[in-house]
Amino acid sequence: MKKWIYNYNLEIMTVILAIVAGVSLFFWNSLTLAGKALLGFMILYTLHEWEESKFPGGFYDLFFGGFGIEINVSESRMHLPVAIYILVMLLIPFILQDITFLVLIPLGLGLFEGIIHVAGIKIHKLKKPYTPGMITGVLMFGYSIFIIIQINKAGGLLVWQWIIGFVLALLGFVIMEQFFLKTVGLTFVDFRKMAMARVLGDRR
Repeated sequence: MKKWIYNYNLEIMTVILAIVAGVSLFFWNSLTLAGKALLGFMILYTLHEWEESKFPGGFYDLFFGGFGIEINVSESRMHLPVAIYILVMLLIPFILQDITFLVLIPLGLGLFEGIIHVAGIKIHKLKKPYTPGMITGVLMFGYSIFIIIQINKAGGLLVWQWIIGFVLALLGFVIMEQFFLKTVGLTFVDFRKMAMARVLGDRR
């Protein structure tokens, strides 16, 4: 069972989000602004993970290979912390959709994804202007901006809500990243040192 979850966590995540989004469409009029926005994020994050991992895939090879790090763990196993993180990040705010600022958690990551995937072209010195996940990453960036506009049109949020929302987005990502790196036997400090050495051209 454990091995099956490791191997098919992307598919499991996809089915769960598809069921939640599909059923919720029948209750569209009763959803809050945050709830409706989260359905869009469920679709976009699902597509994003498939683009990174399957069509065309290769994100993890780029992520570690670009920094000169060799790994001996399957891509599906590496993706498990990501799948869990996405489900928590989307489903908890959806359940608590009356707390509007919680939508800033996936929104904040959506902004980050759009920026980092484009920046990754330069970071990894790629010949082709594309990183796995970039198309959906850019779509998430645009969608996040659209949701920000809709939130402001609906009355906006208080400053502390914006701050807490984006802090939670950052905190959640950092925690997920720790578990993600742990699957390949690295700590965040180890990875940062190896990445900086690669970027700075340090081969010592």
